[in-house]
Amino acid sequence: MTLLATLLGRTKEGQPANAVKEVDELEREKEEVLRPLTSGIMETGMDESGDYKRQVANESLKDPQVQALSQQLKEWINDVLTDDHIVVKNLCEDLSDGQVLSALIEQLAGAKIEHKEVAQSVASQKAKLTEVLNQINYHLQVAEDGIKWNVDNIHNKYLVSVLHLLVALARHYGIQRRLPSFVKINVLQITKATQQTETISEQITGDEEREHYNFAARQQERDVFDTLFDSAPDKLNAVKGSLMAFANKQLSKLDRSCHNIEEDFSNGVNLVIMMSLAEGYYVPLYSFSLEPEAYDHKLHNVTLALNLMQEAGIPRPKCTAESIVSKDLKSTLRVLYAIYSKYKHLAK
Repeated sequence: MTLLATLLGRTKEGQPANAVKEVDELEREKEEVLRPLTSGIMETGMDESGDYKRQVANESLKDPQVQALSQQLKEWINDVLTDDHIVVKNLCEDLSDGQVLSALIEQLAGAKIEHKEVAQSVASQKAKLTEVLNQINYHLQVAEDGIKWNVDNIHNKYLVSVLHLLVALARHYGIQRRLPSFVKINVLQITKATQQTETISEQITGDEEREHYNFAARQQERDVFDTLFDSAPDKLNAVKGSLMAFANKQLSKLDRSCHNIEEDFSNGVNLVIMMSLAEGYYVPLYSFSLEPEAYDHKLHNVTLALNLMQEAGIPRPKCTAESIVSKDLKSTLRVLYAIYSKYKHLAK
């Protein structure tokens, strides 16, 4: 009989008093035998996609850098979701059904998730999670080969994927805390066909001090519109009027016009049309929504317009697509001024 079979088969029933201590020791030994088979899976989940099974090595769970990163990300999420009265206690567990991630991307990007109800079944949780991750990937604008998370891994509470996702969100939207740099996690990778095991290293963060500095520097850069709003609000109407006149001269070529800067550019349609007229090409109607109603369609249009501007060599304005859709006046003026600076000769 093997040691494991012996350990699992022994009980205290019928044992004489002087044998109780021996049985207790055997049961403790049984726990030691079983613990390595279960602890990593229970705490960090498993990635079972493709030809491998991947599980976080136990030593990485005790790594102070991994623990510090997890704690800072958890505190960041709780700060963002304060108004929603959501408190995350366990990253892998609490993010697995998509509910917290849904609230997070709504707060960070102003995204609108249609299905907010709590999902109970595995199928409904994965459906919810699919919708949420699609939104997140869209806002992050990450290349497909750069996405290091998927529905199954997040739902399976796989720590590596959860951390990759949260670090990407924190970098994109900014985090006051400076994340630990060069955090690595050791992963046990098991080949399904042969059951061969090897340890691989997964890089979670890079030079976060530089990332933090670069984001802070971008946020602190002031432009002419910051000065205009802060120091010369009396000139604001004149600037709005000039940019409105420029936009209307271009849009009139297609019998369109704008009357309210915040409203008339928030769905992205006029921005796409202005770029197509200025560059002299036709944007197919299937590539954008001409009469967008849903938030996602408006966001798609504005993102397309910003991409067209970038392709035309226009420096990226200090704004986001979300801020335009949200009718932020300063952001809208920045976009229109960037287009005007490139094509002002067309107004003559």
